[in-house]
Amino acid sequence: MLKKFAGLLKKEWVLYRAWLFVGIFIGITLSILVPYLIRRLSDGFTMENQLSFAFSILVLILGGFFSILQFLASIRHDLKTKEIWLHSTSSIAQLVGVKIVFSLIGYAIFNLIFMSIAIYKIKEEFIGNFAQMFLLLLFYVAVIVMLQLMMFVIMLLFLAFNLQMKHFIGGFSIVITMVAFFMSVNLWFKFTASNLYDNIFHHIGIRLTFLNQFFPQVQSFPFTMGTMYVVEEVATIIFVAVLFIIATKWLEKVVLR
Repeated sequence: MLKKFAGLLKKEWVLYRAWLFVGIFIGITLSILVPYLIRRLSDGFTMENQLSFAFSILVLILGGFFSILQFLASIRHDLKTKEIWLHSTSSIAQLVGVKIVFSLIGYAIFNLIFMSIAIYKIKEEFIGNFAQMFLLLLFYVAVIVMLQLMMFVIMLLFLAFNLQMKHFIGGFSIVITMVAFFMSVNLWFKFTASNLYDNIFHHIGIRLTFLNQFFPQVQSFPFTMGTMYVVEEVATIIFVAVLFIIATKWLEKVVLR
């Protein structure tokens, strides 16, 4: 199974490695070259580092959308030639899972590069050694990648929803899908901010303040680890896994229609 997974991952690399290279090139242009050119072309400009940091944050935000576009492009490509899925010895869950893993690896590499650039541009704000800075970098990248994983699963679910609706109402399905997506996001944010959510999931808390010594101190704002709730974390893992199963089963039903 691992050999088959590696083969599928290699196929994704051959087909979509250009997306990663183009994303890195655009990111370097925005976060480094553009601030440098502004400094060279503007007399008396002395805020190159601050501008470069702002552009680096912009690149990180755009990188998230770029990664989603790459993932959806990969899915759409296979849907147009769905015989690839129909005649594959792997399940649709495995085929989609490989695409998610590939996109997450590319996104992690992208974030490592540009998060490093962003931190370097404001390195004077941090008090700590190299190991602490590197740990902070890995922590931020890990959190962002986990959030992106959840986004991929959600996008997969709504892609299946869109294809299902398209079968009934045609091109207008994209409007219904967008409305359903934003309504779902709004309801989710309201739920997670409610007392009901706290009463259900905020149990078995583990204080992570002992980890603060392993991270650098930030002068402009304090960086402190809070409390991790075991029930919440386990529920999140189960929730994402169930959504992935539902999305892939739904997508399989649409593809095999």
